[in-house]
Amino acid sequence: IREKKKVILKAYESANSQEVSDRFIEPFEFTTNCIDIWGYDIEKCENRVFKISRIGVVTLLEDKWSNEEKHQKSKTDCFRISSFEQTPVKLELSLMAKNLLIEEYPMAEQDLRKEDGKWILETMVSGMEGVGRFVMGLAPEIKIIDSPELESYIKDFINNYLKDYLK
Repeated sequence: IREKKKVILKAYESANSQEVSDRFIEPFEFTTNCIDIWGYDIEKCENRVFKISRIGVVTLLEDKWSNEEKHQKSKTDCFRISSFEQTPVKLELSLMAKNLLIEEYPMAEQDLRKEDGKWILETMVSGMEGVGRFVMGLAPEIKIIDSPELESYIKDFINNYLKDYLK
């Protein structure tokens, strides 16, 4: 990054495409705690977050960046989902859910408060996947207060993926 050189992420395991492939990128910044790296994907002509744990090997190239003016970070929410658009979410958490939230997603602590003896998470999310997974995994411990998009996401998820379990 300091040298502004291109790299190849060898054997990158993509969760979206379910494929292992090489990615030709211009890496330009690490995320919080160096868990991910922001990079401009030269073949897809877009900025993406690459999870370091999914990279097989990094091959440093001699080529300098040629797309620096296109390097742009989107917002990453406390559930580690990135997007240029964000949606508000408000949840009431039990003590157990609050503790697990902070342990698993430490960045959420800044958006957590105690109100009338209850824990409230009021935050902006970049997508429903991360918060949805958290809420569904702890459904008895979490109440959705004001998040119609999250409610819709969970209903759709149940109808599309879990309805066969309900028979």
